[in-house]
Amino acid sequence: MVVRYPVLLACVCFTVRAAAPSKETSAAFDRYVKITEDGFAKHLAPGNFLWLDDHAKEKSLVWLGQSVVVPVQTLDQGKPIEVPDGLVQHWLGAAYAEGMDVGNVSRMLLNFPPYKDFFKAQIMESKLIKQQGDQNEILLRFYKKQVSTVVLNMSATTKYTVLDPTRWTLTLHSTHIGEVEHPKNKKKLDEERPVESTAGYLWRLNIYFRVQQSDNGVYIEVEVISLAREPGRISPSRFLNGFQDFPHELTAGIVDTMTTIFPHPKRK
Repeated sequence: MVVRYPVLLACVCFTVRAAAPSKETSAAFDRYVKITEDGFAKHLAPGNFLWLDDHAKEKSLVWLGQSVVVPVQTLDQGKPIEVPDGLVQHWLGAAYAEGMDVGNVSRMLLNFPPYKDFFKAQIMESKLIKQQGDQNEILLRFYKKQVSTVVLNMSATTKYTVLDPTRWTLTLHSTHIGEVEHPKNKKKLDEERPVESTAGYLWRLNIYFRVQQSDNGVYIEVEVISLAREPGRISPSRFLNGFQDFPHELTAGIVDTMTTIFPHPKRK
């Protein structure tokens, strides 16, 4: 049984020497993702599809026009899933587009090249590399600047699944994340650091969308699951950029974009 509730999953490590995740770290993250996705597969029926269906208070807030962003955690038979030498973050955001239909939302979220315009606070480049039916290969270039600038190139596969005329899902799985060698040089953003010299800001990233037509509008949920090196094991001089907040910022940025593109009428 998988239990999910608001909490940030921090998996503490003791020693990290490799710049890439170890086999043990990757295997544990894969297990976390599998149990999470197995949970999704058990909640596909109407009335049990959305996270909001089990959270009446948050659903009311979203219906009234207030977006929700919360940390969540997947448990395995009531126990946390240990991910050695890594930090897992799992965030969920929800918004409501009143007066819209699932077609409006799908046309936006399935059009990957404009992601750099929709989610420009976190994404500086987005490309469709290959399209084959409901599955695609895309490139997303993430950007973060605080004390220093970090740019990451992420290749990902996507899968779009229509459950019925009123509900669909979209899943993005990262297949490669590379740290750009010269993040301030726009002509060299394809050049990446060798794996052994990267900081481990972001090793893996999955994004899940759930969309449902209901209540004269569309509920939109997004979940972000990420894997990174445990913060205390990254050189302070390289970690001051604040990239540890990126998964939360990406979730919040997507939800904010939804509320901007699909404005909610003011209720009297």
